[in-house]
Amino acid sequence: MPFQATPFQLVFVAILGGALCIILLVWRPSLTIRWKFGGFLRRQAVDDAMVPIWRTNKDGRVLWSNRAYRAFWSEGDPPTETGRITTTSNGAVRYFEINQQNGLSLALPIDRLVQTENDLRDMVQAMAKTFAQLSTGLAVFDKHRNLQSFNPALSDLTALSPEFLSRRPSLAAVLDRMRDRNMIPEPANWKDWRRQIAAMERAAAHGHFEEVWSLPGGQTYRVTGRPHPDGCLALMIDDISSEIIRSRRYRSELELCQTVVDTMDDAIAVFASTGQLVMTNAAYGQLWGHNPGGNLATTSIRSMAEHWRKLCPPTTLWSEAEEYLTSLEQRDPWRTEVRLLDGRLIECNFFPLSGGATLVRFHGSRRSAAPLAIAKA
Repeated sequence: MPFQATPFQLVFVAILGGALCIILLVWRPSLTIRWKFGGFLRRQAVDDAMVPIWRTNKDGRVLWSNRAYRAFWSEGDPPTETGRITTTSNGAVRYFEINQQNGLSLALPIDRLVQTENDLRDMVQAMAKTFAQLSTGLAVFDKHRNLQSFNPALSDLTALSPEFLSRRPSLAAVLDRMRDRNMIPEPANWKDWRRQIAAMERAAAHGHFEEVWSLPGGQTYRVTGRPHPDGCLALMIDDISSEIIRSRRYRSELELCQTVVDTMDDAIAVFASTGQLVMTNAAYGQLWGHNPGGNLATTSIRSMAEHWRKLCPPTTLWSEAEEYLTSLEQRDPWRTEVRLLDGRLIECNFFPLSGGATLVRFHGSRRSAAPLAIAKA
């Protein structure tokens, strides 16, 4: 049997349909208004942006731009290339990074970045000029141990050409080339040499590498390795040949001086201005039964005077000697005498030397009986 709506149902459906029509008519314009208002706000925000923004068509003609763009490129064609560009605004040079996508362009100001890069470049150039004046050979290797920078002294000290060093060789290649030119100590065999390179790299990476190389040609190098940030390694080479020669000459002169004073019959003791013992001779050891030559660094006039007191009757001489040796005032030579416990009379002479040093000379008979017990200074 077909469905038949009652009059009440028909009225209800008519009212509901009219309400839906009214809602649709009211709601749709509201969405449109809100969308248009939102678009206005977005355009206003873009227009007020501090960075230049613009849109172009396929021919490159500007379709729309914000105020920041018009402030820099109000006249002329807009920038067409991407990347870093330079422009002038109110007499000042400005730098921008241009980004483009689908006709929309954005210019990011990079003035501070450019200034920082310029400052860094100036600093690197200043450092390069400074390193170029150094007599120390400097080589900087990256974390892969390839040479990144060097100074002229490195080429001079290692006999490696600038062309070879400019190719950024590895640390092993640099040392191998130096070995070929006899600029490193010759290892016993090749395996030992490779192990030496690996050990040197590990030690330098931890800041503990420092060696003195005596080269076949007679030079002496001090090689130092220091770690740097990001795994880099700095290798420094100093030619210390002249220092070694001076040190050897100084030791030779000291040995000669010691030999000369050992031939003297009188006992000799020399003290520095601080009262520290500098040297004695063989006659001193025979007279006083005391040989402090092997412990000069810790032997002073106070410990020496204490030893002298033990071998003499009570006297104020040794206290006066301590004051004389450590005095900073102008001093005159001083002569006195003292008698030992075994009865021998000793003549004591104190002579001021340059730099505040003092020479003490003891003149008397050498010990002929059984030696006294040796006291420690």
